[in-house]
Amino acid sequence: MNDDPAAPPSASPASTPAPSVATDRIDRRRENRRPIQSRATLTVLDGPQANRSHEVLTRDLSLSGISFLLRDSLAIGQNCRIELQTPSGISAHVCEVVRSRPVSNGRHEMAVQFRGRA
Repeated sequence: MNDDPAAPPSASPASTPAPSVATDRIDRRRENRRPIQSRATLTVLDGPQANRSHEVLTRDLSLSGISFLLRDSLAIGQNCRIELQTPSGISAHVCEVVRSRPVSNGRHEMAVQFRGRA
């Protein structure tokens, strides 16, 4: 033990704080996302809302998927088709819902992963 009151206390392994969860968090995204706000048409392919179409407002886009706002919630794992307006025409993709969370105004933020061209 150190008897010098001016010396800093030595840190023992038991008193050393563990790293915070926030610094240990790993970003699971495979691709960089970029914000994109545009309208798109979403068609549900399975489940209770099969063949139902929705006009959606996109939020962000990556090479592997897209997120958008939707009034109805879709289940994770549900399949759908999304049609995006691009400068070269309509781009349609078959996709799978990977995230669904409620946001304000009774809407849901949905994220889908592209599974192939439609």
